[in-house]
Amino acid sequence: MAKSQSSPAKGDDSGVLAHLDGRACPYCESGTLEEGVYKDNRAVICTDCETPHAQLW
Repeated sequence: MAKSQSSPAKGDDSGVLAHLDGRACPYCESGTLEEGVYKDNRAVICTDCETPHAQLW
């Protein structure tokens, strides 16, 4: 039987940010997604083109 993956606690969306952190940016060739702040919200942003891919508010 396959093990189920643990999901973040209800109301804790930081799992979304952690899931994207470190991935290649789909919009530019050289960027990497990194957790940070975008418009005062926790977000995952490209290190090169600075495009936000997810933000929590």
